[in-house]
Amino acid sequence: MRFNIFPNILTKGFLLFILLGLLSCQQQEQAPQVLPPLLEVGQRQLTLQQFERDIKSIYPDMSTLTKPQQLQLKEQRLKQLIDRELILGEAARLNVQLTPDELDAAMGEIRGNYNAKEFTKVLEQSGNTYESWLAALKLHLLTTKVSSAAVDSQVQVHEKEKEKYYKEHKDEFRRPIEIRARQMLFDSREDAAKVLKLLKEGGDFATLAREYSQSPDRENGGSLGYFSAGQMPKEFDEVLFKLPVRQVSEPIQSPYGFHLFLVERKRKAGLRPYAAIEDEIDSKLYQQKEEAAFHLWLKNLQDTTKTHINWTLLQQQPNQ
Repeated sequence: MRFNIFPNILTKGFLLFILLGLLSCQQQEQAPQVLPPLLEVGQRQLTLQQFERDIKSIYPDMSTLTKPQQLQLKEQRLKQLIDRELILGEAARLNVQLTPDELDAAMGEIRGNYNAKEFTKVLEQSGNTYESWLAALKLHLLTTKVSSAAVDSQVQVHEKEKEKYYKEHKDEFRRPIEIRARQMLFDSREDAAKVLKLLKEGGDFATLAREYSQSPDRENGGSLGYFSAGQMPKEFDEVLFKLPVRQVSEPIQSPYGFHLFLVERKRKAGLRPYAAIEDEIDSKLYQQKEEAAFHLWLKNLQDTTKTHINWTLLQQQPNQ
């Protein structure tokens, strides 16, 4: 399935990631039910106690709301949980499971260069816990996997569709002036000057970047790839777009330290050729069709699965 976990993120998985709530309770607990179920979706049930914990995780304090306002939020949440239960029910029916390797790969892609401790701190600063994030990620990935099994065979993008899209949306593919550049980062102007001297004596920029630069891109020889004005910090733009090709800059100070820059190539503004962006168009059209097929699939589940909400039980809840 052609799916990026984050962050192109306008995919069916991401839409449900928002829809189902980052802090929702994913597991169906086996505690004995004292009261009738609050929600029944096919063979799946959600107790009042489970729902109370779920709603509290999303809205920790609803005491400032009137009872009608609280009831409205709960009704909205129940409708969201119906979709969650439909998807989990289909996963069970189709025996679709998330493997440890799939989870590890997704976690590694999202965490990037953060270690476990740093990532946990980032989550806490955003108001989440590692446990709630992991539970939501599992649901996100399972949603992707089960819906892929259901809809991917229906999705195809034809050559004529891509060509038509390119002709009708040429403004999307006009590029500004772009440059391809490299950088090195140093703690002091003196360190930058020493390496600049080595460059003037014939040293290779990429090789010296791997040896001396303090920037994470040192592993790639300081490569910044292609970019246009406004995509990099202003201190970079002010130098790079004036620097002649193949010429190394003098040491440049920024909030990150002291830099040496090299512009390798400048590319004129113009319309990107179809051959260069065919895959990009294919991905975009595929995503649109996949999204539509997913919503149709979910709507069919909604229409064909027996669902019941015990509204009386919900309305008897005291104010939070």
